[in-house]
Amino acid sequence: MTITLNGESAELAGREAAVRAVLASKGWSFPLIIVKVNGNLVRREDWDAFTVRDGDSMEAIHLVSGG
Repeated sequence: MTITLNGESAELAGREAAVRAVLASKGWSFPLIIVKVNGNLVRREDWDAFTVRDGDSMEAIHLVSGG
């Protein structure tokens, strides 16, 4: 499937994938990530059940804090 991931085209295996699987496929395991799919916020507790499908747009935003 092809999705738009953070504004760029990304090819992923299969016809759909859970949000957590998409993040894992990219090696993204940061503790503070916010995910939106098609403009809708996906809660962390829903990452295993929420699926991304061909043509979807997903944004994964890594929050950074400091002082």
